[in-house]
Formats: sequence, C-alpha cells, structure tokens
Amino acid sequence: MNTSGRGAVRAAGRLGLCGLASLAGCGRGGLSVGDGDSIYIAVAASQASGSNRAYVEGVQLAVDRLNRARPTGVRPFGVRVPAGAAASQVAIATAFRDDPAVIGVVGHTGSAQTLEAAPIYGDVAGGGRHAVVAISPGATNPALSGVSPWVFRDCPTDENMAATMAAFTADTLGKHRVGLIYRNDLFGRGFQRAFAAAFRARGGVVVEHDPYLAGITAYDAYARRLARGAIDALIIGGGAAEAGPMLRALRGTLGDIPVIGTDDMASIESDSARTREFRGVRYAAFYRPDTAGAAAREFVSEYRRRFGAEPDTRAALAYDAAMIIGLAARDVGPDRRKVRDWVASVGRGRPAHPGVTGEIRFSDRGDAVSKPVFITEVKP
Repeated sequence: MNTSGRGAVRAAGRLGLCGLASLAGCGRGGLSVGDGDSIYIAVAASQASGSNRAYVEGVQLAVDRLNRARPTGVRPFGVRVPAGAAASQVAIATAFRDDPAVIGVVGHTGSAQTLEAAPIYGDVAGGGRHAVVAISPGATNPALSGVSPWVFRDCPTDENMAATMAAFTADTLGKHRVGLIYRNDLFGRGFQRAFAAAFRARGGVVVEHDPYLAGITAYDAYARRLARGAIDALIIGGGAAEAGPMLRALRGTLGDIPVIGTDDMASIESDSARTREFRGVRYAAFYRPDTAGAAAREFVSEYRRRFGAEPDTRAALAYDAAMIIGLAARDVGPDRRKVRDWVASVGRGRPAHPGVTGEIRFSDRGDAVSKPVFITEVKP
C-alpha cells in the first residue's frame, strides 16, 4: 500500500465505498438512503455476498430503530457498505476510516480480517488522529483480545465456545474419547488448541486432532484414521460449506456417533435439504431466538417482516454492535474519540447493554464478558 501521503489513501478510500443511493431497494428488504446530513455506521461485509448479507440486514434494522427514536436535533443515521466482495480488508478499513461521516464500524466478520484491519481503525500510521471504533460480530480468536483500544467484539471467544463444547461432550453426553478435525486456518488452529485444553481439564482425551483444507481434503482417509482410534464423539472445528462431504465420509466409517460442530456450522439450518442430511448434528450457537426477552422478540418479528426470513447469529450480533455504536453517537455526538470512550465504558462505569444476544459488557481488552454459548441440535 502506498504510504507516502494520506491524500493518496483517502482517494482510494472514496473508491472503496458504495453510495447508499445505489443500494436502495437491493437485497430482501432494501437499504435506507442516507443524505448529506447523515452520520454513518459502516458494516465490513458485502451485501452482494449471500453469507454476509445477514450482517448488513442486522445493521440496517438497528439504524432504522435508532432513527425512529432519534431525539430532535440529533443527526440521522445511515449505513455504509463496501463496494464489492473483491476489496481487501485493508482497503475496506481504510475507506471507512477516511470517510469523516462514518462514526463506527460493525466488523470485520472474521478473526483474520479483524486482526488485519485493527491497525487501520486505530490509525497507527497517523498517530490515531483519524481512528474510528470497530465492533466485530464474528472475530472469535483469542489473539484479538487487546489488539487495539479501538477494536471490540460482541461475540464470545473461541475459548468460551471450546469450554462449552467440552463441558457438553464430557458432562452431558458422557463421551471422553473424541476425534477433532479442524480447518487449517487461524480460526481452526486456535479452536483446536482451546478445545483440547478444556476437554483434558474434564478428563477427556483427544485421540486424533487432524487439520483439513476446505475443498481438497480426502475425508475417507481421515475417517479411517479416526475409526482406528475408537473415538466415541467427533468434534468439527470448521464450516458448513465443507461439512457435507466430510460427514458423509465420516459417518460411513464411524457410524452414528455424536457430532458437535463450532458456530461456523450454524448456517446449515438455513437450508431444509441440508437439515435433513445433518439431522442430529449439534453445534455451538451464540444466539437463539427462543431464549429472547421482549426487546429481542421485537427484533425477531421486525426482521421477519422486513426480510422474510429468520434472523441468524450474524444478523443478531451485527444488530447489537450497531445499536451500541448508534447509542454512543446519540449521547456524545459524532466525535469519534468520544464514541470510542462511550463504547469502552459499556459494563464498566456504564450499564451493560441489553442486547438481543444477551447482556453486553466489555472488558478492558475489548472482549464481550460472559456472553452465552448454546448447544443446538439440527432437527429437520
């Protein structure tokens, strides 16, 4: 990236943003259009991507709610999104940071992307003069803790998720010899370390822990290795996209042993054909509509009405992140440093935020403290 002058970066940033007018009417419910007086909550996820669209929709519902309750004299809120899926995470972060109308960012959606973008949001190169707060709804890796005073997350960490999965496997299912197959990336490697430690602490043994590469792994060979270990449960640290061929191969060899996956498996319930194939599979979830209070039930109802679908974890966490940013800006105005300080005080000097995914309070390292993790079973 050219770092010789801020003007060159700012010009690139303008190219990285999509005008809201061009997005009006897009997607299942359309996006509201901001105007010249608006302040913006950006979302580091492309509406063009089916897997990421829920993040954008969650932010949009939050912005709509903020605008309905906007006091007299407070500027209206709008939504900014990246121009397209091809832009790099650094380019997206730079564009949002260099847009003075953006007062906070929801994102990025994964750990690696958030780690890559963190120094941009903190404006490390510029001494923090143009820094902007970001709250990630999907960056679960422990390495993100304390990475920047400008970066927070409202999702549980891999350690929280691993501890819940280990407790469920050992204590609820009574299984103590597991095989662990994990995606060979930042998420998968971090999860397998956290799960192995938590499971050992409960007297369990990880007989096999094998990495895989999405799309090119021969799962039949993995199944034979796992069968030789006489495992009594299978843990999957990976996503729904590769789970189909994986489970077909593994079940053909291992039989009907319990399968417990990470939160990346949640999207299998959005496809009725896949739910039949994955019947009985359990996975960690960071949000369950059936546990919702009154405010959360209102969120579910509005999401259904607006987008014609059930809200998932991505939509709910993005909604909560956008609400926190918007409430901060409503209280202290569009001053980025004041917004960041307001966010940092949630649960520490300021009451916890009553989010639709549970109460949110931030630690001094930007983590969401004591967020719930559920174990959900796929039922057709």
